[in-house]
Amino acid sequence: MTLYVIVSMLYILIKKRRKILSMSKKKVEEKMKSSRISFIDDAIKSGRYPNTEKLAKDLEVTTRTIGRDIEFLKRVYKAPIEHDPIRRGYYYTDSTFFIKSVFLSEDDLNTVTLFDNFIKKKHYNEDDLAVKIRKIIDKLLLAMPEEQTNSLPFSPKSKEIPNFIFKPEMSIQVQHDLIIQMAISKKKVLEIEYWTTDNKKYTKQEIEPLDLVEQGEHSFVLAYKKGNHEKPLFYSLYNISKVKDTGKKFVIPADFKISKYIKKEGNNVSPTDKETYHFELSFPKEVASEAIEKTYYHNQHIKLCEDGTVYVSFDTTLLQEMYKWVLGEGHNVKVLNPPELVNMLKMEVQKLVKYYL
Repeated sequence: MTLYVIVSMLYILIKKRRKILSMSKKKVEEKMKSSRISFIDDAIKSGRYPNTEKLAKDLEVTTRTIGRDIEFLKRVYKAPIEHDPIRRGYYYTDSTFFIKSVFLSEDDLNTVTLFDNFIKKKHYNEDDLAVKIRKIIDKLLLAMPEEQTNSLPFSPKSKEIPNFIFKPEMSIQVQHDLIIQMAISKKKVLEIEYWTTDNKKYTKQEIEPLDLVEQGEHSFVLAYKKGNHEKPLFYSLYNISKVKDTGKKFVIPADFKISKYIKKEGNNVSPTDKETYHFELSFPKEVASEAIEKTYYHNQHIKLCEDGTVYVSFDTTLLQEMYKWVLGEGHNVKVLNPPELVNMLKMEVQKLVKYYL
């Protein structure tokens, strides 16, 4: 082994050691800070009107450290701390104030967010485990400082789980959701394998994810193609087979506004530039008893016709997803509208005929 190799190995070991020591030091400092915050809170609640000098002496730290701790209490915990000039000490203006002491890491918050989005994609009863876990999470969130919960995409006070089914059933991989959400929060470039209808295959491409958009049970990623900031595109999670964090960072253009591309109507969020189609479907008598009981879309109109068939109509932007579903259903459903979908199916049938005639 050459001297150069030995020195290089020692250098790498020293760097790793310093990193570990740095992480350990940070954890110790966080524990000490937490202990000081608890001590200061107890001292103020006791009504003794502690001042900076007294607290610094009791805790064996500088007055500047106590000053930072007081500001931390005000900023993170929204503590109603005031200084009484007569008693020369601190007090709470609201006697009912208490410290919210549950802290979650960034990864913890991302996991909670992912779980929340995931259970909204399915139907659950009040006694189901998913709902019970969500209620426990709600309690934890209510005990967290507002600085952490303000950035979450859902309210811990809202326990409503949308009653929504979209048939076709879509298998969105939970791991993909998590990777995408992490990339959005950290502005990381992703490499995805995406199904393109024109080429009938998955192609690799790099995207700069900006937001996740939910439309019913369907999810889209609003993202720029890497390096092209002319206009972001909507990528269906249903058409993504693989997701990989490239480790590369990107910068969001200064003139980017999410409202230009996403509209919100009540609890429904959808792309602004995707065309809405009016779908009309007919189900034959053989499957009528099953079809009449189903919810195909949240704004559907459904009726049993005199000839025994079932008629369903609804409006949605999900043309490609409906195309795939109809192909999977085969002769169990007939598309009456829109003409775009009818033509797509005719072209597919013509291709199939060439194979078997």
